[in-house]
Amino acid sequence: MLKKSVLFFISLLSIAFMVKAQQQSPQLTFDRANQQLQEGNIQQALALYQSLEQQNKYSGALFLNMGLSYLRIDSTAKAKFYLLKAEQFDETESKAEQALDYVETRFSHQSAVLPELPWQKALNWLGSEVGSPTILGIGLLLFNLGIVTFIGTWFYNMSSTVWPRSAITTACLGALIILLSFYTNYRQQRYSKAVMITQQTNVLDQPKAEATVVNQAFEGYTFTVDHNKSSNEDRWSYIRMSNGLYGWIPTEEIMIL
Repeated sequence: MLKKSVLFFISLLSIAFMVKAQQQSPQLTFDRANQQLQEGNIQQALALYQSLEQQNKYSGALFLNMGLSYLRIDSTAKAKFYLLKAEQFDETESKAEQALDYVETRFSHQSAVLPELPWQKALNWLGSEVGSPTILGIGLLLFNLGIVTFIGTWFYNMSSTVWPRSAITTACLGALIILLSFYTNYRQQRYSKAVMITQQTNVLDQPKAEATVVNQAFEGYTFTVDHNKSSNEDRWSYIRMSNGLYGWIPTEEIMIL
């Protein structure tokens, strides 16, 4: 009996050790990759960083270091891709922006960029900074507050119409915000930013090589990918260029954020 208890205790310790080792493994891998980067072994560092990416061990520091690694081997478009991902994290946003300013000067072609419309800026800000779940929560709060207040007027003799009107206004505002949250989530699911990673390609009016050329795209160009339209084609992505033109591009030519 004692022997079985000891074996059981040892087994528990072994399992705990293995779980702890697995928890530490991503950090150890990241530290090893950073060491390789400092020593100038860029390919070895990238291999370790990529292993973390494949395990979905995402962080701003990981993407920032991957971007800087690709920059050091002159893979400028991939550097831009990972720096854009690093920019999405608060802890690396500032450093990523500085690095992106430098990366943009390394491209031989610069794309014409149309300014975003005010409503597009607002929706992009809501999606990235606030998030559809938060917007939905605010909408539900206002909607329920309006409904509860309106019902409350039934049980109190209020000669004034201010409270019922205010309650209806609050509920309607909440409903509009709820709809806004669904639309924001829809936009996030349908559209993504992408970076072109090859030297040059044609943007076509149809998803086939012999189609009419709409425009040319070059390394480092950023696009907006329409996933809904692209889902019908295996090897093509329907994109909107920064100059406002739409067309098809081979998916292998881009990396989607």
